[in-house]
Amino acid sequence: MRFLLLLSFFTIAIATAKPGLNIEDRENAAIEVQETEAFDDFADEFDDEFAEDDKASEEIFDPLSGYNRLMTDFNDVLLINVVDPATDGYRFVVPEGGRESVYNFFQNLYYPVSFANNLLQFKLVHAGNETLRFMINSTIGLLGLFDPAEDWFGIEPHIEDFGQTLGSYGVGSGFPVVLPFFGQRNLRDLTGTFVDGVVDPIYYVDDRFYNLVEPYWQSILIRGYEDFNEYSLTPGAYQKLTEDAIDLYPFLRDSYEQYRNNLIAE
Repeated sequence: MRFLLLLSFFTIAIATAKPGLNIEDRENAAIEVQETEAFDDFADEFDDEFAEDDKASEEIFDPLSGYNRLMTDFNDVLLINVVDPATDGYRFVVPEGGRESVYNFFQNLYYPVSFANNLLQFKLVHAGNETLRFMINSTIGLLGLFDPAEDWFGIEPHIEDFGQTLGSYGVGSGFPVVLPFFGQRNLRDLTGTFVDGVVDPIYYVDDRFYNLVEPYWQSILIRGYEDFNEYSLTPGAYQKLTEDAIDLYPFLRDSYEQYRNNLIAE
């Protein structure tokens, strides 16, 4: 940039000192100087924008970045080489309608968690809608295998979790954490998952009448199957999401944060 400025000053000196240059040449020289200065201003703004982006990247508190990168690569290889072929076979064996019913069933079981977090966020209408959905889908919908609450009555789901509840009260996301098999999380949402487990019927809690499992490992398997079934409903979505990613881990990390922030803002 300094070189360009020196060049512009040199051009001015030639245009004004040389008597052989006519008025038109001097005007052309002045225009050239203005274009050079305009380019300088654009270059400065361009550098400033990149500096701000670099600064924003440096401000992300990511003490587990080394582990997170390794786990992201592990999950990526697992998805492409194991999960994708398995879901291809699963989709071949189980028709889409059956997989959608499995999805609806698990969504219906999530009612205690969603209801509690809607109440905690003072979304009373949404909490009431979740209750209506659970009652309709558990009866007319055959234990939640179908969703007549939305299909017939237009009652849409309002799914909430404790991570969203904490975010709605201004709790920051904390540092990122990548889980094996289950993927991208952050400290706030990971904490919220443990709290949600207290009311989630898939996780075992002593002296609770609506436990569906007893050993904790069963809940992990069931939750894994739920995610596997949901993944089968969107074939190719992961590849489309990540195909243009230059650096996979920060791309998934930032995408996750944006997605969660949008959910909290709703």
